[in-house]
Amino acid sequence: MKPERFMWLVVMPIIAVAAVIALILTGTVGRDSDEETEGEASWTFLVYMMGDTNLEPYALDDLTEMASVGSSGELNIVAMVDRSPDYSSDGVLDLDDWEDTKLLEVQQDEFVELADLGELNTGDPDTLATFVETAVTEYPADNYALLLWDHGGGWLGMGADETDGEDPLGLDEIAAGIDAGLAETGVDKLDMIGFDACLMATYEVVSTLAPYADYMVASEEVEPGHGWNYQQLALIEQQPQTDAPALASAMLDGYSEQAVEEGTDSDITLGILDLAGVDELQAAMSDVAEAYIDDPGAYTPELASAQQDVLEFGRDPDPADSMYQIDLGGFLANLAESGDGELAARATEAMDALDAMVVEHVAGPATAASTGLSIYFPPLQSYFYDDYLALQGVPTWPATLAEFFTSGALLDESSRAVFDDDAMLEASFGEDGLSVFVPLEEGTDESVVEASVAVGFEREGDSVYVLEMPAELVDEDGRVGIQADYDLTYMLIGDGEDEHLVYQSVGIDPGTGHTVIDIPLDYVAPGDDPDEFEDALLSIVLDDDGTILEEDLFARDASGTLGGFEPDPDGLFFPVALVSTADGEWVYERTGEVGIWSDFENLEYILETIEPGTELMLDVSVRDYAGTGDYAVFSVEAE
Repeated sequence: MKPERFMWLVVMPIIAVAAVIALILTGTVGRDSDEETEGEASWTFLVYMMGDTNLEPYALDDLTEMASVGSSGELNIVAMVDRSPDYSSDGVLDLDDWEDTKLLEVQQDEFVELADLGELNTGDPDTLATFVETAVTEYPADNYALLLWDHGGGWLGMGADETDGEDPLGLDEIAAGIDAGLAETGVDKLDMIGFDACLMATYEVVSTLAPYADYMVASEEVEPGHGWNYQQLALIEQQPQTDAPALASAMLDGYSEQAVEEGTDSDITLGILDLAGVDELQAAMSDVAEAYIDDPGAYTPELASAQQDVLEFGRDPDPADSMYQIDLGGFLANLAESGDGELAARATEAMDALDAMVVEHVAGPATAASTGLSIYFPPLQSYFYDDYLALQGVPTWPATLAEFFTSGALLDESSRAVFDDDAMLEASFGEDGLSVFVPLEEGTDESVVEASVAVGFEREGDSVYVLEMPAELVDEDGRVGIQADYDLTYMLIGDGEDEHLVYQSVGIDPGTGHTVIDIPLDYVAPGDDPDEFEDALLSIVLDDDGTILEEDLFARDASGTLGGFEPDPDGLFFPVALVSTADGEWVYERTGEVGIWSDFENLEYILETIEPGTELMLDVSVRDYAGTGDYAVFSVEAE
């Protein structure tokens, strides 16, 4: 979600860390015995807020939302909140600023400080376990919801506690923390687990966490900075018998409504997942995998084709930083529609299992093709993280991807994607700009997993690439090749004083045709050395007419997880573009030396049209599932 979110600095050599945390919590927290015998609430809402990151300002907003409802006879809101020394010095309601970790009971318009815990590492599963145990034990209720709040990265887990060695909370650690915490409480499982974090609605996450909760609420895509709307917790006070699906549905409504109010609704996703259906989905996915692995020679091209033209989440202009989480429903639909025999039939069954598991789902116009759950599928082995193979609790899919890449390595040379050496780029100019087509060698198109066209021109002595866009496989008069259209514009970003060229990575939503443009930036905080920067990503959503529907800013932390980002307006943005060096390498370089003010609300977007007569460089590339492919550079004169 938000800008990305993540030991303890006090050394106590005799008592183990987990034991010390437990002593602190159980020794300073809790109601007296009379209070405990007064009866249980309907819900206890546990908030594990990993705010020791650049998301800290959003944490204060969300805590304020929770306090607008507050605890009552029917609702306990208990939060463990880790803050940072770096991003905000603001207090929240009746609490002054703090830089370590506090355990809070959220009351209406105020907080009761249950314990000052010192600096805790929220990336340590023992910290999560002790929080779960303490909150459930001290605040008994009929129902329990655990909300994990921070940057998210799907199968990579969450956050990175910045003051504790950038330690993330891995997916297996989340499971271990919940398991250990519940083991001491007599509670078998949570009624709901929620992720106010980016990219956590994945096959890997539900597979790992299904034993620990009945329902899960999470987003396939990156979340806007404001995240969930916790004013929706008022439903419990109004209707004490609210069950998990109803509470989750209220959270979806609040999230969607707040996104509309904030103008961040274009590419949102959030869904309710019935974790009782995970076993059936896993079995169906195992059947898909079995059909594939029984005959990878026949089916590898189908998997390669099916993962194309599917909504992808957590995209980045730099392929090394993309998350490669694709919409599972879209992928299975492609397999079912264009696949063959047993594989197609089993993909249909897996689609049915997924549909049954997704209770409710909201999406914006640019993510309308999403179905509620994504899955990890990098198109090339060079993009694949080997750590994925070590995931616990995720059946079938790691082995399936391993087989996919093994089959790719065995792909016959004659089937690997290459351009037709006897054919040239076919370029035509019209009212809508430039259209290009490059034919492939006959019979090589079935192995294609990605294709793109990058556009550049000479600028101040360098070859600068201003845009990369996806290309399609098309059949033109019996010849299969790569086709793309370019409107002959490029973009600059300004602050009213300076303006700099940007690099645009263009994606198209397969459901609506809406365009998503991702622009890489370096962000330098006020007073910092220009060489000390944070990787930022500006995402712009356009409708079919080219109207800007939404602008969002995201950042990536050291663990690779993503989140919304709110820069200091007195900081600086340095747009970054791909530049071709003298030896032919592509490198990302800043396009201006002075930067522009990072006053996000007042950025200016300037579209310029390529002047007629400008020589355009068109770098056309195609890759196959063997990890090989072809690359060609053409030049055309703009008309």
